[in-house]
Amino acid sequence: MFRFLVPALILAATPCFAETKKQRAARCEAVSEIMGQAVELRQKRKSEKKAKAVILETVDEKWATTVPILVGHVYTLPRKDLKTYDKDVVLEQCNAHKL
Repeated sequence: MFRFLVPALILAATPCFAETKKQRAARCEAVSEIMGQAVELRQKRKSEKKAKAVILETVDEKWATTVPILVGHVYTLPRKDLKTYDKDVVLEQCNAHKL
């Protein structure tokens, strides 16, 4: 289930009209990093508010608007589902998604 929601989140989280392959790669890398950090913080039982704050401190400013959406999604998932999270799978799915 988690893997099927990623493409939908990617579309909702970032404006990506007519992007180049390089831009897509950068966006996908940012999305997978943000989600990876959110999963890690959730597994450590940090609050959603704390996770957003921590990630916003480290993320490039141009991706700041995606943080609440992606972190919010991670915090809606059952914690047991996060055990199967694989950043590389998210990155691969994101890069393969064509608009």
